[in-house]
Amino acid sequence: MDITLIGAGKLGKQLFCALTAQSHFKLVEWVDRSNKQHQTAEGISIVNDLSSLKATQIYILAVSDQAIESLSHVLPKDALVIHTAGGVSIDAIQQERKGVFYPIQSFSENRVIEFSKVPIGIETKKPEDQPLLQLLAESLGAQSILLDSKQREQLHLAAVLVNNFTNHLFTEAANLCEKNNLPFELLMPLIQETVQKLQTHSPKAAQTGPAIRNDIKTINKHLQLIDKPHLKEIYKVVTSAIQKNYEQ
Repeated sequence: MDITLIGAGKLGKQLFCALTAQSHFKLVEWVDRSNKQHQTAEGISIVNDLSSLKATQIYILAVSDQAIESLSHVLPKDALVIHTAGGVSIDAIQQERKGVFYPIQSFSENRVIEFSKVPIGIETKKPEDQPLLQLLAESLGAQSILLDSKQREQLHLAAVLVNNFTNHLFTEAANLCEKNNLPFELLMPLIQETVQKLQTHSPKAAQTGPAIRNDIKTINKHLQLIDKPHLKEIYKVVTSAIQKNYEQ
């Protein structure tokens, strides 16, 4: 089936590479408004103006959450339109045939993601379109999992907690290291072990540190060392949450 990919951000670029490397679906056009070329090295047409799009069976919206609804309005009414967002309802799409193709992964510049290691949440409005999106995931080598909008929104929230919030703490830790002439790389074995042991331990069973030990002396010492008010507040809130989670 013919596909049009709309979006050339972090996810859009990764999907472009993955789609051009498979043979089950044909990528016909790629909407990249920042690209002034007419064609990619792979021979895929690059489009800057949505009004000049060719008709294809599937349109993938790899765009910002806010752009999904408005973009769906300008696409053919009889096409299958799918978005890739974790926290947006399937009904943001105006077509009767609509779906969600949500890669449960973080995408960054200059990082190549292997879709064979990425689970993809799938939802369709019409049951007959479900096998098509499962085949699309399979063509990328990815595992598909069926999610309704409520499940997907909760999973997206969980993803923000484990990825975006955790990365902010990495940033604060890196700032502390830099301020004290310490290489952040000293923490890499600890970070890797924290993640790797989740293969054999539940997150609750893996918890360590002064909060779970109720080590008040160390906790107070850390609070004295923190000079950023917002980081001090984060430390207090997370410490309290850990202690409450392990109350007998």
